[in-house]
Amino acid sequence: MATKSSSVGEGERAPRRAGSALVAGLLLGAVAVACGSKEPPKRPVVAASVSDRCPDLAETDELAAFDFASEYALSREAADKLKAAALAAMEIGTLADKLDADFGIACAQIAHDLGDKGDWRSANEACGAAIKAVQEARAKLGPKARAQLVVRRPVCLAEASLVTKCASICDSSVPAGKLRAECASKAGRCDGNCDGACEPKGAVKCDGVCSGTCEGTIKGTCGGRCRGTCDGKAVSGGCLGVCVGTCDRGAMTGECKGACSGTCELAAPGICDGVCTGSCTVELADVKCAGEFKQPEVSTDCRARCDLAVINNTECSTPQVGFVVTGAKDRETGEAMKSAVDKSFPALLKILQEVGESGPKRVHNAQAVIESARTGFREMARSGGAGSAAASEAQLVKCFDEPFKKAVAAAVTVKTGIDQAIGVRDEAAK
Repeated sequence: MATKSSSVGEGERAPRRAGSALVAGLLLGAVAVACGSKEPPKRPVVAASVSDRCPDLAETDELAAFDFASEYALSREAADKLKAAALAAMEIGTLADKLDADFGIACAQIAHDLGDKGDWRSANEACGAAIKAVQEARAKLGPKARAQLVVRRPVCLAEASLVTKCASICDSSVPAGKLRAECASKAGRCDGNCDGACEPKGAVKCDGVCSGTCEGTIKGTCGGRCRGTCDGKAVSGGCLGVCVGTCDRGAMTGECKGACSGTCELAAPGICDGVCTGSCTVELADVKCAGEFKQPEVSTDCRARCDLAVINNTECSTPQVGFVVTGAKDRETGEAMKSAVDKSFPALLKILQEVGESGPKRVHNAQAVIESARTGFREMARSGGAGSAAASEAQLVKCFDEPFKKAVAAAVTVKTGIDQAIGVRDEAAK
């Protein structure tokens, strides 16, 4: 009986279990259908954090190492644009300080030598006074006066690796192997024979064209007193043509039968005890760039900064100058003007040579880069995502708006200063 009763109990429980399973299955299916009808829950968007740090815009190394992308939640392209603008602003500041000091001294000296005893607060004021003083002196010479400015072009050098290093900092999109900037012309110490131009350490014999001063007879342009013939006519004074004889008190360019001090354009490869610009029969030592660089294919923003870096890191030798005036109505004024130009123009022309003919354009390009970055903070901030855009824009404005405004204003002052210095030079030479 027990066994039978047990069998009947199991039989009753089996249908109950099956029914329970069915109910559970239906419930699970209903839950699954209900869940499937809804979108899966979204993960919360976590905005990138924005640093409250501002880099020191006067420190190249700090700007180079500063990670603009991660600090301010920017795209790599936006970070490169901001870094290039910050570096350009730094270069503008460096150039502004340099020119205010150097142009200020040279222009003040010219104005003082020509009778203006003013005291000027800036280089631009001093150069404005110098232009006026030169114009007034030229007027006193009379309408028949003719003038000539003879200049020994200096040798200007910059580190050969300068632009390569510069480009590697401000454009992360270019592979390292394509950042190398070549020198358009090289200079250095030649332990063999130099083929090109030689700037010797002292006065040497020059078998070629001497540009500087000559201790002996010459045939060429004389920026001082020509004693001999001028265009075939006997002369002992200023010569605006070809002087054959000696040239005292001024620079010359041409044949020199004695010792040449300055630069010698070699007629044939020869020994150069100084700086050789060109090629050498053996490898040049202490190589530097003389002149322009062949820029790598970097962004225009990066190139604008590097062009200014070249100006700020180029060092020129001091040029020799000679000023000639003929036909002056007032001889005393002519002598005073020659004395002022001979004494003060070497420093003025040295700086102009370091700035280069393309200097004003390069300053303008850098100004445009800085201004573009300053007005593009919102777009830069959005490049890192909507979640961090507001905080990023606020930080960019905080760190860079005022410094960039000052840099743009400084660029305007720099360009005006260069234009005025060129004006001083041209007023004397015309």
